[in-house]
Amino acid sequence: MRKEKKDTKQTILDTALELFSKRGYSGVSIRDISGKIGIKESAIYYHFKNKQDIFDMLCQSFDNMMYSIPTQFSTEMAKVNEVEIEAFMMVCHGYFTNYLMDERINRFLRMLILEQGINEVAAKMYHDIMFDEAIGNQILIFSWLIQVGFLKTDHVERMVMDYHTMVVFLFHRYLICGEITDQVKQIVHEELSKHIEHFLNIYGVELK
Repeated sequence: MRKEKKDTKQTILDTALELFSKRGYSGVSIRDISGKIGIKESAIYYHFKNKQDIFDMLCQSFDNMMYSIPTQFSTEMAKVNEVEIEAFMMVCHGYFTNYLMDERINRFLRMLILEQGINEVAAKMYHDIMFDEAIGNQILIFSWLIQVGFLKTDHVERMVMDYHTMVVFLFHRYLICGEITDQVKQIVHEELSKHIEHFLNIYGVELK
């Protein structure tokens, strides 16, 4: 019974996220969510106080995940003394494959984009995820890459901006408009590979 309740609650969250990412928070009602799932509205109110409660829980769950990723990465960094180009490229591509292209994460970001103009919480979360926290984390990571001799620069902030600008461009150009098809994924990864090659030509330490 407990598992069934948990599954229903997660189904409500997943369905609400799907609808919020397409119509925006204000364009979706509790009736819309219950109708999409095929349950009574009272079943939703059993798990959540109201629609705002659903939105808040979605934000909390993604907030927790967002802050866990840098911690996990820092733990792994501490185990490494040198970095190979293939590993760097794998991590760069993995950020797109496992994060920006992940269905739930992508839907959440689409929801934030739709809501950021009228919702301060959504605006702050979106700017943290795509700009403030993202750039701060990359400064730490790229500083470490300089320390282990993989990258070279006297201006790590400028280097991070040179790298991250293309990440944001690819995300907005390809990953928030319509379905993320295999063709779209291929285009993104091809463009990202070109960007990484250009980036390493400028900032990479020449390997002997």
